[in-house]
Amino acid sequence: MKVNPEDIFFENATTAHAADWAKIFLKGMKNCQWMTRYFKEQNISELDVSISITQDINKKSDAELFLIAYISDKPIGIIRFDEYWIPGAIKILSHFPLILPRFQRKGIGRLLVKEGFQQACAKGFSECWTECWSMDKREISLYQQFYEKIGFRKKSDRLEMNCSLEYSNVENEIVLKGLRTKSSQEITLELVKAISTSYGSSLDKLHAIEHLDNPEITKHFLERTKETVEDIGFSIQCIVAKYEKKLCAGLMTATTKNKGMILEIGVIPKYRKLKIAQKLITDYIIQMKNQGIKEIILGVDQENLPAINLYEKLGFKKTWFGVLMLLEDKEKLGLV
Repeated sequence: MKVNPEDIFFENATTAHAADWAKIFLKGMKNCQWMTRYFKEQNISELDVSISITQDINKKSDAELFLIAYISDKPIGIIRFDEYWIPGAIKILSHFPLILPRFQRKGIGRLLVKEGFQQACAKGFSECWTECWSMDKREISLYQQFYEKIGFRKKSDRLEMNCSLEYSNVENEIVLKGLRTKSSQEITLELVKAISTSYGSSLDKLHAIEHLDNPEITKHFLERTKETVEDIGFSIQCIVAKYEKKLCAGLMTATTKNKGMILEIGVIPKYRKLKIAQKLITDYIIQMKNQGIKEIILGVDQENLPAINLYEKLGFKKTWFGVLMLLEDKEKLGLV
């Protein structure tokens, strides 16, 4: 079946479109075997998705976009955008766009990306990022291939790692007599300095791409991160570490009733041989376990092997794979 692009039109979804959105969401995911299996295991229905998207639309920000593609009044595809923390940047959420199976591989996804980015540009945005997360590398590969064809370039291969505290037997074996830490719920200038100085020589590609060696950018990044996780019910803890009264490291974590997250951790280069990162993470693991927290998660670049090795030593296991991409060739998207 051929599709004439001129027959396609787009609508910004409202709560009245929730049922259409839910149907496309579940049917469009059928190529993603792991996600489809997960939905079945969790018994997620169209009604569940409809209720969820209704809630999201009701509380959406001015920057968010929920687009539906139609042909002859039939809904055939969806895409979702949200504001990225980088000023002037919008982000396509994981696994989008999603297209009904019989309309896949007909250019609908490309048109949805194009329409969404054009609307975002009209709101003042100038960059478009996208990311995908899955436990199946094949899903990541399919996602990456699609976006490369329309002008996106991979910027970072990501990992999410998980530490199950029920089985954790980490002990606080490291003693650093000159180390002192101070905890706060606020983003302090010392935390910003510790993180930005550390990230200036980081192996994590994301830190270089996002210029997190710049204290002003780092401050904005940490504040946006804090705002985002607090909005979904997490409480923030910011730790500044000093060794022999000199600033040496920063740690930012988030915690809910059952889960902890290591959001950011950085050790200033000249202090890295002292195992300060291992000490800070170990203390956090023990603290969370004592509070009855079930798990801790964190994200890391797949090429940051020293960090990954440390996390695995402390009981973290690789769970989710991710890819982060940026639109660089707008001509391929038909925008030049």
